[in-house]
Order: sequence, then C-alpha cells, then structure tokens
Amino acid sequence: MEITVLASGSKGNCTVIKTDAITLLIDAGISFKRIKGLLAVQGIDSLTLDAVLLTHEHIDHVKGLERVLKETPAMLYATTATFKHLQNKTTKVINPNKHQPIINGTPFMLGDLVITPMRVSHDAVDALGFVIQEGDKTLVYMTDLGYLPIEDYPAIMNADMYIFEANYDVSLLFSSSRPHYLKRRIDSVRGHMSNTDSAYHMCHLIGPRTKTIVLAHPSEECNTARHVLATYREVFQDYDRNLDDYEVIVAKQHEPIPTLVL
Repeated sequence: MEITVLASGSKGNCTVIKTDAITLLIDAGISFKRIKGLLAVQGIDSLTLDAVLLTHEHIDHVKGLERVLKETPAMLYATTATFKHLQNKTTKVINPNKHQPIINGTPFMLGDLVITPMRVSHDAVDALGFVIQEGDKTLVYMTDLGYLPIEDYPAIMNADMYIFEANYDVSLLFSSSRPHYLKRRIDSVRGHMSNTDSAYHMCHLIGPRTKTIVLAHPSEECNTARHVLATYREVFQDYDRNLDDYEVIVAKQHEPIPTLVL
C-alpha cells in the first residue's frame, strides 16, 4: 500500500492510496486539475482511479469531486446522508449511479483493501474516518474531528500508520484575529482537534506495530509544524513515550508529502 497525502488543510484535502489491485482517493477537496497534475507526478494516470472515499461534505473535501467523478471511472463511496446533502444542499451534480453507499462500522472490500468507516465528531452531516487494511497492515485515517471517545480506541489502536488531525495550537487560535464564534466552533467537540488533544490520543493509540504518524489538516493561520512537533514531543514525554521512535510527518497544504509505503 502506497500512501501520499497530496494536500491537507482548510483550503483542500486529498490523499491517494495505491496497491497492486486498486487506486483510490480519500476526499477530493482540491481542483481536479491539481489532482490530475499531482497524480501524474506520482506516476498515476487519473483514468486509473477506481474510487473516492468521502469523509464528509465540506468544501475543502469536495471541491474537485464533481469533475473527478465525471472525468474518471472512480466510484464515490459515501454515506447515504452525506450523498443526499451533496445532491440537495450544494451545487454539486453527481450521477447517483456513481454512488456506492457505505455504513458506519460496516467493513467493505475495495480491491485488496478492507475498509471500515468510522463515524467521527465533526459539524457535518455524517462525518467519517477510515480504518484501511491490506493483509496484516493497517492505516487509520482520521481528520476533521473535535473529539475522540475512548470507546473508539479498541478499533484503531496499534495501527501501522496513522493519518491523524492536529489542526491548531490553542494559544495561536485564541490570539488570532478570527471571530469569536469561529474560535469556539473550531475548539468544540464537533470542530477540530488541537495539537495537545491529538498528541494525548496518539499516546494512547500507538503500539508495537506503529511506525509512522502523519499529522494532518494543520491550520495555516493557527498552527505551524514547529508548534505541532513541540507539543507532540512534550506530551509524549509526559506519557513516557519517545517521539523519535516514530516517523512523524506534518502534512502540508500546498505540496504533497513523500510517498509512504506500508
């Protein structure tokens, strides 16, 4: 399984996963032109796309979705509630025949991948994360969540790789020029995950199999890679963990991270 985070942040999110049997996107929140170009750099023809897994309907996750589905063979895998919202509450026009409904907690097969959708706490209609397995390798993909209940831990512990939200530094958020209502929304249980909360959860999720942690959806205004990594290092030390034992990468808005292989 080859994983490349093509773009990550409030201006657009898109990740490509490629195996011997399938090529899929998680979200299509940047323009199709940019997706097509970034895939080409990875040696992937957009006409070989098999699927788009959709986390939720916010524009930074669906900006390029309509054209991806029109101009490639990819099918859309999304919950019924999310698909209906796209059809009825946005300007996106998507052929219903391109939609494959998925259900929270119900695994399904795509090529050689077993994918389990998991509901996450975010101010969207039916937001999801994904547990993606190929053989004995597991990727946990969770961005855009304001809260992670410990009841969810068993399903996502000890994965080989995490792509996990670290959206904002609390001090930078509340000292920013953003309006108060937006600060409260971001900091709520249905908003986004702070660096501190992200690191706390990661300390409890990682296990002997874990090798790589990608910190995703960083705010351009209210976060920096330096803040993310400093917070992670401090929290890991508090829980007797050594951050240097893991490959830790902060995803970027405007350029892909190096391709990771599981």
